[in-house]
Amino acid sequence: MLAEFKTLRLPVRDGAEVREMSWRWALGLFKPGEYEVLGAWPAEAPSTAVAYDLHQRGVEHLTAISADTGMDCSSKFPDAVCWSSVSKPNSTSIPAAGSFGPRRRAALRSAAATAQRLQVSITRTIKRRGPFADEAAAAAFLAQTLERADRRLYGT
Repeated sequence: MLAEFKTLRLPVRDGAEVREMSWRWALGLFKPGEYEVLGAWPAEAPSTAVAYDLHQRGVEHLTAISADTGMDCSSKFPDAVCWSSVSKPNSTSIPAAGSFGPRRRAALRSAAATAQRLQVSITRTIKRRGPFADEAAAAAFLAQTLERADRRLYGT
């Protein structure tokens, strides 16, 4: 399985001011065309805690991990090839390119593109919603939004 991590910023009211709260979310690719939202975690959560949570929820093996920020799941997934998805979207920019054949590289690009489409869609939804009353409201909204995105991935 491949995992593509992205970061979302949600505006939260803090008294009279509005601050941004960052959350990391992940999209998994099990086989071509079979995606699943793997979850969301506060951005300040340690990578080991995220990896442990994924492992506890049944993600036993990752072959590749891509992240737009420093995400290291190597403690729980030592066989996974890790790279930053911030680099240019071509096969030479993927450090894993030498580790995978052409079909796997195509899957990596597909997962990155699907995650980016979801990221843009979710970001638009967050902007339309406006600042959240508190962190709990932001987290609940994010959970609902990711759940809807996951259902759309399955076509239900």
